Amino acid sequence: MSKAKRILAVLLSACLATGLFYGCGGEGATQPDAANPPTAGGSAEDGELPPLKIGMVTQLTGPNAFGGHEYQYGAEMALEHIGGEINGRKIEMVFADGPTQDATLSEFERLYNDGVRVFISGYGCIADRTFATMADDMQALYLSLAWDADLIQGPSTYFFRGGANVDDFSRGAMMQAIDIGKTFLGKDAKDLKVALLYTTRLQHVANPMLETAEANGVQVVINEGYPDTNKDFMPIITKLQNTDYDILIPIQGTPDGTLFLKKIHELNYRPKVILAGGIFYDTPNFSDLGNEITNGILTQSYTNPSISEDAAPGITKFKEDFEAEYGHKPLAHALQAYGGMNVYFECLKKVDPKDWDDTAKLAAAMKSLDFEEGKLPWYWGIKWDEFNSNTRAGQMVISEWMDGDMYAVYPDFLRTKDPVIPWEQ
Repeated sequence: MSKAKRILAVLLSACLATGLFYGCGGEGATQPDAANPPTAGGSAEDGELPPLKIGMVTQLTGPNAFGGHEYQYGAEMALEHIGGEINGRKIEMVFADGPTQDATLSEFERLYNDGVRVFISGYGCIADRTFATMADDMQALYLSLAWDADLIQGPSTYFFRGGANVDDFSRGAMMQAIDIGKTFLGKDAKDLKVALLYTTRLQHVANPMLETAEANGVQVVINEGYPDTNKDFMPIITKLQNTDYDILIPIQGTPDGTLFLKKIHELNYRPKVILAGGIFYDTPNFSDLGNEITNGILTQSYTNPSISEDAAPGITKFKEDFEAEYGHKPLAHALQAYGGMNVYFECLKKVDPKDWDDTAKLAAAMKSLDFEEGKLPWYWGIKWDEFNSNTRAGQMVISEWMDGDMYAVYPDFLRTKDPVIPWEQ
């Protein structure tokens, strides 16, 4: 058994035993053999180079299929916009369904054994922690968009994280709450009072917010966690009604967020400022609640299609072409995949197409990328640290829901619409 095969077997066993990953399935399938890989790319005919295949295993079925398809559509749109080729060599996307940890690993194995050596992560990225340990052994270039804080645990040649991690996201949400408090409510951090509400499943998102609040002197006057099974929000709402605070930060999924928002609407109770920590609050399910509930609610996203063209050149064409082709406005997830694919394109431009099957050369080109913020369609720049984590993916965006649409409202350089803070009912 190869080293990569042994690593995958051990990690998969650990996953199944501890439930570390979301969606872990039954016993794993046989694993790729890095010692005897097939020839990547197939054979060329009449001197023409075969297409380079980029693989994505994403959640195309199951409860998170909406995000998986957004990743697929974003990648497809990026390839369409580049004309399907770079410097004369064609590029193909190969998609596979990975609704669970086990399925993701099995499909990765299948693509790898079919010769795919370049991968971009799909929605949920439920196996990326495993791939991070395997990429070097298998010499497979892997661009992850996963948000797990501990995804990268050491240096690598072939594994890269293009997006921000959850700790950065959480700290950013609290810092933006501080900025909003000062800019729109006239309160410095030491005078700002925040209510934090979250399902305990998302405790890891809340913790960095609490630490950032403490470090900046923000008063967290309510710190309320509740189990996923909670159906009765009256005790929590009563506490909110009887507490003096400035900004409510909810971190919720679809089931609990829906119940909570419907209940406060039923009670005709509306906090001055709701600044959500993403998750449910920037998905299509959220807008389905109706304008009378969603209007004026702020939500933080990693990157978001609502940002300004001046800050993210190409974002307008992406949005317009996406809606024309897929029949709905793109979500943040589609933009993440679109942006990640554009990172790969910049990498491929640096390498002679005849050398694209040499993943060592591709990895070196990826490592050399250096783009300032505002040069790519997702706004984020590219600069890798010693662990290949992108140091220019830290800027988050605050959007506000208005009449069924999201508009970037903060910070100013990403803004597409003036915010209404606090919301005027």
